[in-house]
Amino acid sequence: MRIRLSDKKQGILGIAGHAGSGHCHSHNAYLQDDSGGLAAVLALFQSATSLPLTIRDVRVKTGIDGSIAVETVSGGTGVCAPKRGVTLHEARLAKSVEGKEALCSQALAMEAFGRFYGQGVHETPVALQTAIANAAVDSFVRNFPEHFIHASENLERCCGRIAGAVLDFDDIPISVLATVNATSDGSGPVEDMEGNVCIGSKKTVMRQLGMEMLPTIIIEGKVYSPGYSDTAAAPYFLVRHDPETDNPAVGEAIVRSAQALGCAVQLREDVMRRVPKALEKKTIELGEAIVLQGEALKNARFSQEKTRILSEIARLVSEDGAGISFMSDRLHEIVGGVGVMPGTGAVLTLVVPKSYRDQHVFPFLTQSDLSRYTDILRKSVAALSADLPRAMEYAKKRACRIDLDALACLRDTTD
Repeated sequence: MRIRLSDKKQGILGIAGHAGSGHCHSHNAYLQDDSGGLAAVLALFQSATSLPLTIRDVRVKTGIDGSIAVETVSGGTGVCAPKRGVTLHEARLAKSVEGKEALCSQALAMEAFGRFYGQGVHETPVALQTAIANAAVDSFVRNFPEHFIHASENLERCCGRIAGAVLDFDDIPISVLATVNATSDGSGPVEDMEGNVCIGSKKTVMRQLGMEMLPTIIIEGKVYSPGYSDTAAAPYFLVRHDPETDNPAVGEAIVRSAQALGCAVQLREDVMRRVPKALEKKTIELGEAIVLQGEALKNARFSQEKTRILSEIARLVSEDGAGISFMSDRLHEIVGGVGVMPGTGAVLTLVVPKSYRDQHVFPFLTQSDLSRYTDILRKSVAALSADLPRAMEYAKKRACRIDLDALACLRDTTD
């Protein structure tokens, strides 16, 4: 299937993918490479344009007011300033990604720093990931301004880039959207604009691409989660939608396409239900767990006790904290943890088994993973376009009637 830039202004279907800079964990031992969606969309943009995304330069300003700037060979740039500055040693590590392709931003940051955490725990690698991802998106905006609609996140403290274009998959016009969710100081994740959530500056881009109610494939990352992974013998693709809230036509098309390609795939219809106050309750639970450890610390008098307690607080913040900080509570009740507008979509994720986690500790996206993602997307576009009337009917019946802008911490102005 040939992919090229379209002359049309709006597609008949949508594809959306994001990177959550620093969103490596969640509660319940969840681990992920959360750049898979963005990487897949960037690969589609590359197929349409042949634009190289090699990282030409990583310019690092060291010191307490330090920053990391990334530039691709195509002129795209991205910059982020870690909250606690940049050391000389971190500068050397960050520059190690020069010459690499800026597709899998989280895997590149891991390659440079080994591992990293969000929630203000490990800001420099998060800043590197942010700069890489923004530079990749900016590359297409700079080189094809007549085709790419773009904006920056206008969420408070955020700096991610958003860009979309209509691509022809043979003769099928598809609105394809890339989103970087990132905080300006590397303390993420903040992902109120993930998936195809239609708010703020992202809403402006989506409206121009006609994506507000389009049946849309939402691409996520590469994950380890005990509930999905511990009974698996090998990696597989997971398709998720809620049969009452989301778009079953989209999910079913993805499953059929993955099966036709010989990919291991599972469909789950029982895990995407929107639950009132679910994230609020999790936030309260985590707050209480931290308070409990804080009370224990107040009474600790021996070094071993203090170290053990602080280690547990660090684990709670660096791991479980990502599972409640990534999205605003009320917004989560409507779009869920993956950011799916009601009636529009289904989610595609690559799941790894427990044996992978035990060997590698962290999931990381590879070129092989990326190729499988794009193969499934190409096949799914054809399958879903053949079932377009049913998919559109779900979208119309279940469309969101709530102004979501009021549920996120938007800035007053749009970049």
